[in-house]
Amino acid sequence: MLKGKPKGWGRLLVLLWLWGCGGGSSEPSLFGSMEAREGIKALEAWLEVAPKKNWKSAKDSVLRWLEAAKGTLLELEVQEHRIQVQARVPVSQAEVFFTRVRNLGLVLSEYTALTDITRQYTDIEARLASKDTAVSRLKALLAQARTPSEVLEAEKALQQALEARDELRTQFENARLLSQTVIARVSLRDPTTVEYNEGGSYTHQLLKSIEAGWTGFVYFTFAVAYLWWLWLLVGGVILGRRWIKRRRRHRGA
Repeated sequence: MLKGKPKGWGRLLVLLWLWGCGGGSSEPSLFGSMEAREGIKALEAWLEVAPKKNWKSAKDSVLRWLEAAKGTLLELEVQEHRIQVQARVPVSQAEVFFTRVRNLGLVLSEYTALTDITRQYTDIEARLASKDTAVSRLKALLAQARTPSEVLEAEKALQQALEARDELRTQFENARLLSQTVIARVSLRDPTTVEYNEGGSYTHQLLKSIEAGWTGFVYFTFAVAYLWWLWLLVGGVILGRRWIKRRRRHRGA
Protein backbone atom coordinates (compact mmCIF):
# COMPACT_ATOMS: atom_id res chain seq x y z
CA MET A 1 0.00 0.00 0.00
CA LEU A 2 1.37 3.38 -0.92
CA LYS A 3 2.17 5.58 2.02
CA GLY A 4 1.18 9.16 2.50
CA LYS A 5 -2.06 10.97 2.75
CA PRO A 6 -3.98 10.70 -0.53
CA LYS A 7 -4.62 13.97 -2.26
CA GLY A 8 -7.27 14.82 -4.79
CA TRP A 9 -6.58 13.82 -8.38
CA GLY A 10 -7.72 17.25 -9.40
CA ARG A 11 -4.59 18.66 -7.79
CA LEU A 12 -2.40 16.79 -10.25
CA LEU A 13 -4.37 18.15 -13.19
CA VAL A 14 -4.19 21.69 -11.78
CA LEU A 15 -0.44 21.36 -11.25
CA LEU A 16 0.03 20.14 -14.80
CA TRP A 17 -2.06 23.01 -16.14
CA LEU A 18 -0.22 25.63 -14.10
CA TRP A 19 3.09 24.13 -15.03
CA GLY A 20 2.26 24.16 -18.71
CA CYS A 21 1.21 27.82 -18.50
CA GLY A 22 4.35 28.80 -16.61
CA GLY A 23 7.02 27.67 -19.00
CA GLY A 24 6.23 24.64 -21.08
CA SER A 25 8.07 25.90 -24.16
CA SER A 26 11.07 23.79 -25.10
CA GLU A 27 14.63 25.13 -24.88
CA PRO A 28 16.57 24.39 -28.09
CA SER A 29 19.86 25.29 -26.37
CA LEU A 30 21.29 23.41 -23.42
CA PHE A 31 22.19 26.75 -21.85
CA GLY A 32 18.77 28.35 -22.25
CA SER A 33 18.28 31.43 -20.07
CA MET A 34 16.30 30.88 -16.87
CA GLU A 35 15.35 34.55 -16.40
CA ALA A 36 12.01 34.15 -18.15
CA ARG A 37 10.92 31.36 -15.81
CA GLU A 38 9.34 31.95 -12.45
CA GLY A 39 10.67 28.65 -11.14
CA ILE A 40 11.76 25.18 -12.17
CA LYS A 41 9.58 22.40 -10.79
CA ALA A 42 9.95 18.64 -10.55
CA LEU A 43 6.71 16.69 -10.26
CA GLU A 44 6.23 13.12 -9.05
CA ALA A 45 2.88 11.34 -9.06
CA TRP A 46 1.91 8.08 -7.34
CA LEU A 47 -1.15 6.12 -8.43
CA GLU A 48 -2.33 2.74 -7.12
CA VAL A 49 -5.15 1.00 -8.99
CA ALA A 50 -6.96 -2.32 -8.69
CA PRO A 51 -7.94 -3.09 -12.32
CA LYS A 52 -11.49 -4.31 -12.97
CA LYS A 53 -10.44 -7.00 -15.43
CA ASN A 54 -7.31 -9.15 -15.65
CA TRP A 55 -4.93 -7.10 -13.52
CA LYS A 56 -1.80 -8.71 -14.94
CA SER A 57 -2.70 -7.89 -18.53
CA ALA A 58 -3.36 -4.29 -17.44
CA LYS A 59 0.43 -3.91 -17.37
CA ASP A 60 0.51 -4.22 -21.15
CA SER A 61 -2.04 -1.42 -21.46
CA VAL A 62 0.03 0.84 -19.20
CA LEU A 63 3.19 0.18 -21.22
CA ARG A 64 1.30 0.80 -24.46
CA TRP A 65 -0.03 4.14 -23.18
CA LEU A 66 3.46 5.04 -21.99
CA GLU A 67 4.84 4.42 -25.45
CA ALA A 68 2.04 6.49 -27.00
CA ALA A 69 2.92 9.33 -24.61
CA LYS A 70 6.57 9.08 -25.73
CA GLY A 71 7.56 8.35 -22.17
CA THR A 72 10.52 6.40 -20.84
CA LEU A 73 10.23 3.23 -18.76
CA LEU A 74 12.60 3.48 -15.79
CA GLU A 75 11.67 0.35 -13.84
CA LEU A 76 9.24 -2.56 -14.07
CA GLU A 77 8.76 -4.92 -11.12
CA VAL A 78 6.32 -7.84 -11.23
CA GLN A 79 5.36 -9.36 -7.87
CA GLU A 80 2.84 -12.02 -6.91
CA HIS A 81 -0.01 -9.62 -6.18
CA ARG A 82 1.36 -6.30 -7.43
CA ILE A 83 3.00 -4.79 -10.50
CA GLN A 84 5.11 -1.63 -10.12
CA VAL A 85 5.79 0.65 -13.08
CA GLN A 86 8.09 3.65 -12.78
CA ALA A 87 8.37 5.90 -15.81
CA ARG A 88 9.15 9.39 -17.02
CA VAL A 89 6.25 11.01 -18.88
CA PRO A 90 6.37 14.34 -20.76
CA VAL A 91 4.37 17.05 -19.01
CA SER A 92 2.27 17.63 -22.12
CA GLN A 93 1.16 13.96 -22.14
CA ALA A 94 0.92 13.32 -18.39
CA GLU A 95 -2.75 14.23 -17.97
CA VAL A 96 -3.88 11.80 -20.69
CA PHE A 97 -1.60 9.04 -19.41
CA PHE A 98 -2.75 9.26 -15.79
CA THR A 99 -6.42 9.50 -16.78
CA ARG A 100 -6.14 6.28 -18.78
CA VAL A 101 -4.43 4.45 -15.94
CA ARG A 102 -6.97 5.78 -13.45
CA ASN A 103 -9.84 4.41 -15.56
CA LEU A 104 -8.49 0.87 -15.32
CA GLY A 105 -10.46 0.25 -12.14
CA LEU A 106 -10.73 1.21 -8.49
CA VAL A 107 -8.24 3.91 -7.42
CA LEU A 108 -6.82 2.86 -4.05
CA SER A 109 -4.51 5.82 -3.45
CA GLU A 110 -3.05 8.76 -5.34
CA TYR A 111 -0.89 11.70 -4.43
CA THR A 112 1.66 14.08 -5.91
CA ALA A 113 4.86 15.80 -4.82
CA LEU A 114 5.98 19.08 -6.38
CA THR A 115 9.59 20.12 -5.73
CA ASP A 116 11.22 23.45 -6.60
CA ILE A 117 14.58 22.68 -8.24
CA THR A 118 15.32 26.23 -9.43
CA ARG A 119 18.37 26.62 -7.17
CA GLN A 120 19.75 23.23 -8.18
CA TYR A 121 19.18 23.99 -11.86
CA THR A 122 20.78 27.45 -11.81
CA ASP A 123 23.69 26.25 -9.65
CA ILE A 124 24.57 23.51 -12.13
CA GLU A 125 24.18 25.95 -15.01
CA ALA A 126 26.57 28.44 -13.38
CA ARG A 127 29.15 25.76 -12.57
CA LEU A 128 28.89 24.43 -16.11
CA ALA A 129 29.49 27.89 -17.59
CA SER A 130 32.49 28.34 -15.28
CA LYS A 131 33.88 24.97 -16.27
CA ASP A 132 33.47 25.85 -19.97
CA THR A 133 35.54 28.97 -19.37
CA ALA A 134 38.20 26.90 -17.59
CA VAL A 135 38.35 24.43 -20.47
CA SER A 136 38.83 27.26 -22.97
CA ARG A 137 41.68 28.71 -20.89
CA LEU A 138 43.37 25.34 -20.51
CA LYS A 139 43.16 24.78 -24.26
CA ALA A 140 44.85 28.14 -24.77
CA LEU A 141 47.56 27.22 -22.25
CA LEU A 142 48.10 23.90 -24.00
CA ALA A 143 48.55 25.71 -27.31
CA GLN A 144 51.14 28.00 -25.71
CA ALA A 145 53.06 25.20 -23.95
CA ARG A 146 56.66 24.87 -25.10
CA THR A 147 58.37 22.22 -23.00
CA PRO A 148 57.25 18.59 -22.66
CA SER A 149 56.55 19.06 -18.95
CA GLU A 150 54.33 22.07 -19.68
CA VAL A 151 52.45 20.08 -22.32
CA LEU A 152 51.91 17.11 -19.98
CA GLU A 153 50.76 19.37 -17.15
CA ALA A 154 48.36 21.27 -19.41
CA GLU A 155 46.98 18.05 -20.92
CA LYS A 156 46.40 16.55 -17.47
CA ALA A 157 44.60 19.65 -16.23
CA LEU A 158 42.54 19.83 -19.43
CA GLN A 159 41.54 16.17 -19.16
CA GLN A 160 40.36 16.66 -15.58
CA ALA A 161 38.41 19.76 -16.57
CA LEU A 162 36.75 17.94 -19.49
CA GLU A 163 35.70 15.05 -17.24
CA ALA A 164 34.27 17.46 -14.67
CA ARG A 165 32.41 19.32 -17.42
CA ASP A 166 30.93 16.09 -18.78
CA GLU A 167 29.68 15.21 -15.28
CA LEU A 168 28.08 18.64 -14.92
CA ARG A 169 26.45 18.29 -18.34
CA THR A 170 24.93 14.98 -17.24
CA GLN A 171 23.61 16.60 -14.06
CA PHE A 172 22.24 19.52 -16.06
CA GLU A 173 20.49 17.19 -18.51
CA ASN A 174 18.93 15.25 -15.62
CA ALA A 175 17.69 18.50 -14.07
CA ARG A 176 16.29 19.59 -17.42
CA LEU A 177 14.43 16.29 -17.75
CA LEU A 178 13.00 16.72 -14.26
CA SER A 179 11.61 20.10 -15.27
CA GLN A 180 10.03 18.81 -18.48
CA THR A 181 8.68 15.44 -17.39
CA VAL A 182 6.66 13.83 -14.61
CA ILE A 183 8.02 10.87 -12.66
CA ALA A 184 5.09 8.44 -12.70
CA ARG A 185 4.93 5.64 -10.15
CA VAL A 186 2.05 3.32 -11.03
CA SER A 187 1.10 0.33 -8.90
CA LEU A 188 -1.36 -2.29 -10.18
CA ARG A 189 -2.90 -4.35 -7.36
CA ASP A 190 -4.49 -7.77 -7.51
CA PRO A 191 -8.18 -6.96 -6.76
CA THR A 192 -8.53 -10.10 -4.64
CA THR A 193 -6.06 -8.66 -2.11
CA VAL A 194 -7.81 -5.32 -1.73
CA GLU A 195 -9.39 -4.81 1.67
CA TYR A 196 -12.89 -3.38 2.07
CA ASN A 197 -11.69 -0.11 3.60
CA GLU A 198 -8.85 0.59 1.17
CA GLY A 199 -10.61 2.97 -1.16
CA GLY A 200 -13.52 3.81 -3.33
CA SER A 201 -16.48 6.08 -2.86
CA TYR A 202 -19.18 5.63 -0.21
CA THR A 203 -21.59 4.39 -2.88
CA HIS A 204 -19.05 1.85 -4.10
CA GLN A 205 -18.42 0.54 -0.61
CA LEU A 206 -22.17 0.43 0.14
CA LEU A 207 -22.81 -1.64 -2.97
CA LYS A 208 -19.93 -3.90 -2.02
CA SER A 209 -21.38 -4.43 1.46
CA ILE A 210 -24.85 -5.18 0.02
CA GLU A 211 -23.29 -7.63 -2.41
CA ALA A 212 -21.37 -9.32 0.41
CA GLY A 213 -24.53 -9.49 2.57
CA TRP A 214 -26.59 -10.98 -0.24
CA THR A 215 -23.88 -13.55 -0.96
CA GLY A 216 -23.85 -14.54 2.71
CA PHE A 217 -27.65 -14.87 2.75
CA VAL A 218 -27.58 -17.09 -0.35
CA TYR A 219 -24.93 -19.32 1.20
CA PHE A 220 -26.96 -19.56 4.41
CA THR A 221 -30.10 -20.50 2.46
CA PHE A 222 -28.24 -23.24 0.61
CA ALA A 223 -26.82 -24.52 3.88
CA VAL A 224 -30.30 -24.69 5.42
CA ALA A 225 -31.71 -26.43 2.35
CA TYR A 226 -28.83 -28.90 2.22
CA LEU A 227 -29.26 -29.86 5.88
CA TRP A 228 -33.05 -30.55 5.62
CA TRP A 229 -32.62 -33.99 7.11
CA LEU A 230 -31.02 -32.45 10.21
CA TRP A 231 -33.98 -30.11 10.69
CA LEU A 232 -36.40 -33.06 10.31
CA LEU A 233 -34.43 -34.99 12.89
CA VAL A 234 -34.46 -32.06 15.34
CA GLY A 235 -38.18 -31.52 14.73
CA GLY A 236 -38.87 -35.22 15.24
CA VAL A 237 -36.97 -35.25 18.55
CA ILE A 238 -38.91 -32.21 19.82
CA LEU A 239 -42.27 -33.66 18.79
CA GLY A 240 -41.33 -37.02 20.26
CA ARG A 241 -40.46 -35.49 23.65
CA ARG A 242 -43.75 -33.56 23.70
CA TRP A 243 -45.71 -36.73 22.84
CA ILE A 244 -43.98 -38.67 25.63
CA LYS A 245 -44.68 -35.92 28.18
CA ARG A 246 -48.34 -35.78 27.14
CA ARG A 247 -48.78 -39.54 27.53
CA ARG A 248 -47.22 -39.43 30.98
CA ARG A 249 -49.66 -36.70 32.05
CA HIS A 250 -52.61 -38.75 30.76
CA ARG A 251 -51.48 -41.83 32.67
CA GLY A 252 -50.99 -39.82 35.86
CA ALA A 253 -54.51 -38.48 35.55
